Amino acid sequence: MKKTNLSETLTTVSSAHIRHALDQLVGYHLRRASVHDLNGAVAALDEAGARPITMSVLLSIVEQPGSTSADICRMLGIKRANIVALLQQLEARDLFFRKDDPSDQRIQRLYPTETGLTTALDWLSRIQQHEEKTLRRLSKAEREELRRLLSLIWSEDTAAD
Repeated sequence: MKKTNLSETLTTVSSAHIRHALDQLVGYHLRRASVHDLNGAVAALDEAGARPITMSVLLSIVEQPGSTSADICRMLGIKRANIVALLQQLEARDLFFRKDDPSDQRIQRLYPTETGLTTALDWLSRIQQHEEKTLRRLSKAEREELRRLLSLIWSEDTAAD
């Protein structure tokens, strides 16, 4: 019979305890699902030369035409310094245009171009296909319930803002 030393026993017990503790943490499962989803989203958008963050910015412009870059930063939780490069990438592809605010010439409003609308629909379709694949094991009712439960988590924070 092989003797195990105390260190090996503690490692085994600690590993089992940690695994059990992780299995009980909702945040752990959310993070794992988020990483899985993000990796798939990156792959889905890669062929289109986009990333999830650039898609989010474009979709924000399409969803709320006339927004400012500051508005988009607030909506997406992006630092203002980081949006400059994202907008440059989208503008270089002719996906939106800027228009001075009539009441304050220092403010530029962002509007999607026709190409921007078409591109947004394409990127959204790619993400929908990715999500369909990701959620294939869930029934329609389970998907609805998952969306409902997840929205309860994040909408609480945004409602307080």
